[in-house]
Amino acid sequence: MQGENMSDTTTAPTDAVSSMTSWLIDRITFYDQVDPATITPEAPLTELGLDSIYVLTLCGDIEDTYAVAVDPTFFGEFATLG
Repeated sequence: MQGENMSDTTTAPTDAVSSMTSWLIDRITFYDQVDPATITPEAPLTELGLDSIYVLTLCGDIEDTYAVAVDPTFFGEFATLG
């Protein structure tokens, strides 16, 4: 497969991260009832207004959508969505 264009495989992880980040922003704005434009990937998670019930629900949404189990402490381990 020499000479094959690898650009599709090198952007795939970036596209997946971007897609998941957008999905998370959509879910958070749904739960918080805020304008999606007010949340960016660089927004500190501590400032998103998610209480423990929303975090547990969001973890369930991630599991249902992406078939990945997420421990609720995940949201305390990272500073931002991005």
